Parts: sequence; structure tokens; C-alpha cells
Amino acid sequence: MILITLIAFVLSIGLLFNLPAKLTEQSHLLHHFCLLSLPKQVENLSSLETLVCGNNMQDFAQQQLLVQSSLIHIFIVSGTHFILLHKILAKIFGETLWNLAPLCIYAMMTLCQPPSLRSLIFLVLVEITRTKKLFTSPTILVLLSGVFSVAIFPQWITSRSLLMSLMAALTVSILGEAWGREQKSVAAFVVSQAALYFVMGFCLWGISNLHPLSILMNVALGPVIGAILFPLSLLIVAVPFLSPLFDGLLNSLFWILKRSSEILNTPAAATPLSVAWQWAIFFALIILSYYFLLNLHRKKYEA
Repeated sequence: MILITLIAFVLSIGLLFNLPAKLTEQSHLLHHFCLLSLPKQVENLSSLETLVCGNNMQDFAQQQLLVQSSLIHIFIVSGTHFILLHKILAKIFGETLWNLAPLCIYAMMTLCQPPSLRSLIFLVLVEITRTKKLFTSPTILVLLSGVFSVAIFPQWITSRSLLMSLMAALTVSILGEAWGREQKSVAAFVVSQAALYFVMGFCLWGISNLHPLSILMNVALGPVIGAILFPLSLLIVAVPFLSPLFDGLLNSLFWILKRSSEILNTPAAATPLSVAWQWAIFFALIILSYYFLLNLHRKKYEA
């Protein structure tokens, strides 16, 4: 009942103030500012625009390489970027709600795309539950982030990128709770990447060939994109003379992807799952993960 009331409230606010149109208008202005702020001497300017500003990737060949390797969800602006930025801000300013302000601006700069807005809403919910000491299950927070995203932009009910973001966030949240302090181990990292690959497969089914080599690609190259390439792309906005380092890393990444493309470049043999089926799978995973974490915490408490 509370959830229905919250959804109705967000939806009514959005309709009353024409929130989707206003957010879109303001985000286009900030997005344009973001593009103008990038150093133009970068060789891979198109990729830099995608990584930093969430611009559509202009190089179709590079886009296909990322899709074939299942790395596209890391390369585009996603929850990984927002979590990393949130951690950096927390290190600098401490854990405070004010850290969400720069993230709000960044979400607008990236055109308030489904993964951006959903990630921002999720972090807002995390901070609220932390400050209010609500101890809400992370699976519920992931669900709420998706529900509120659709309440603000109802057309996103058919967005595959929103579903990919939700699937990834759910997987990361479950594994973070299940592994606890052990999540930084090599074994936990490999398992988490394999789990992400499996869950994202529901969204990429019939779009990417989902070759087993993609698991290795995600384990080996995922951290390079998320933990090195993305922070470096932000850094060169303020320190442009680091541009050659960015170009060198990016060229090396796509060189590796090109060399593996002969193996990965096989046509998808299945019809993509419909959005309705993907939502059904997501809700099923929400229910299963909720009870899994509930039993896990109960066993820890009893022990």
C-alpha cells in the first residue's frame, strides 16, 4: 500500500509539473555544456563523449566490438560510473547527503538516460535508508529505483537499457550482501563477473552472441574500463595533457577487441526476448533474491 502511494505521488508530481519535459530540456543544456568542456585534441573524441557525457557512440565499428564482447554495459554511462563517483566524493567529503548534488548534475549532463537516473535514484534511496537507519533490503531499493524511474518517465517501461541497469544493480547488490568482506577476493570477483554475464544475458539474448569468451573479457577488461578508463576520461577534462594516455589505453582496448572479434563475431542464433519477458524475469529474480538474502541474514543471526 505504501509503495502504491509513493508511485502515485511521484507520477502525479511528474504530470503536474511536466517533469519529463523539463528534465529533458535542462539536461540537453547541461549535456551540451559537457560536450563543450571536453578537450578537442583527443584522438578518440567520440568515445570520450560516450564515457563522460553519455553521448551516443558515433563509431559503429567500435560499438559493435563492445556489444560482441558484452562490455557495452560498462562502457556507456551506467550504475558503475555513479557508484565510483559516489565513493570518490565520500572519500573527499565524507558520507553526506550533499554528495548527491554533483551526481544530480552529472545525471543531467548525461541526458538523464535510464541507467543514469535509475542509478541516481538508487543512491538517493541508499542515503535515505542509511541516515534514517531503515535497514531496507538492497533488493527492495533496486526495485524502487526502477519503479520511480518509470513513474517519472512512463515510456521507459519498454526501455531495454533500464532493464539492463536493473539486472546489473540487482546482481551487484545480492553478491555484495552475500560475500560481505570477502567480496574483494579474486574468487569473489570472478564469480561476480560470471553472475553479471549470466544475468545480463537475458537482456542481450538475440542481440549479442554471448560467447563464453565474453566472461573472460568482462573479468579482464571490465575493471580497466570501469576503474581506470572512466576516471581517466574525467581527469583529462581538467588535465588535457593526459589525453595521449587516454588514447593509448583506448586504442589498446579496441586492438584487443578486434583480435578477438573473429571468435566473438558470430551471428546471434536466437530471437531477442521481449521486454515483457525481461520484466517477468526481473521480478522473479527480485522475489528469489529477497528470500535468499532473508534466509542468509537469518542464518547469520542464529549463528
